[in-house]
Amino acid sequence: MADAAPPWNVGYSTIDVQDTLTGELFPVALWYPTGAAPAPLFVTGSLSLCRLPAILCRWVAYEMPVAQSAPVAAGTFGLIVVSHGAGGMALLHRDLAMTLASQGYVVAAPTHPRGKGNDITGVGVWIGRPKQVSRVIDTVLADGTLGSHIERERIGVVGHSNGGYTALAVAGAQPNISAPATHCREHPDDARFCTSGGAAAREADREIGQIPELRDPRVRSVVVMAPTAAGFTDDGLAKVTVPVLVYGGEKDDLTRVKYHAERLAKALPRVECVVVKDAGHFSFVASFPAALKLIAGDGARDPDGFDRDAFHLVLNREIVGFFNRTLGPGGAALTKEGCDWSKIAQRGGPRG
Repeated sequence: MADAAPPWNVGYSTIDVQDTLTGELFPVALWYPTGAAPAPLFVTGSLSLCRLPAILCRWVAYEMPVAQSAPVAAGTFGLIVVSHGAGGMALLHRDLAMTLASQGYVVAAPTHPRGKGNDITGVGVWIGRPKQVSRVIDTVLADGTLGSHIERERIGVVGHSNGGYTALAVAGAQPNISAPATHCREHPDDARFCTSGGAAAREADREIGQIPELRDPRVRSVVVMAPTAAGFTDDGLAKVTVPVLVYGGEKDDLTRVKYHAERLAKALPRVECVVVKDAGHFSFVASFPAALKLIAGDGARDPDGFDRDAFHLVLNREIVGFFNRTLGPGGAALTKEGCDWSKIAQRGGPRG
């Protein structure tokens, strides 16, 4: 365990990891506890540094109060891998990453390669994404700077949207290639999910053969936010033995609660769950810099009256608490007592 009590300052660096399927390198952002003093750092979506004056960088890059390439704090820490949604990138959950790091975790967030299915579907999603998470874990554990600071028994994964699929797969859920088509035949009202990616996505799925074992036994706890659940049967989900915290957005029209988050709450053996009042699908993503909101489109928009920044203050705290409980000595014994989907939780309060 760490030698000092949190909160720590947050260090930041990046590494490249090789995809076992394609051989290509993909970037990974790292946050970790440090004793070094932070300073504003402006980073672009490609993880390069913004070289413009600070007043301009604030509009076009992601600002983080971190100590770049600083030494790791003394002690050992848990490791959390954060998997973004389709077409996203490593910095989309940077606020959560910094909160976790300040509370004694090393956090690794890859930018998943898009592949032929544009990171919506295809072999790059079904097989590539979970394998990439495992490679990130391999790489961080072997890292000459960070590896000796990681507690091997305290590894978790967070995933949003397709990252939710990714997290569940590495936690032991068995994917089923035919499950999404079955879901869409049975639930034609789940229209936005079932048409995402269009014909190209369907074609990418046809190229997938047998799905190998994706479970990574090092992963001991999982959080999924607005998750994609249609890639699993109930029997496949029942194979997950680690604790899972499920968040759904009340007004999410892409991964609708009743077909995705609520279904997970019923099928997973060890689960806690929250449906967030008024939240949309992208409400779980950190806010965008001003100029990038136009480019982000739906990703930067919330249902009317929803305060994303206030919500994230609560969300990030809850996720830290969940990992503290489930990755602590003995782990938490979760039941389904907290999964009453008739109760909608207010998180963060309305926009003032």
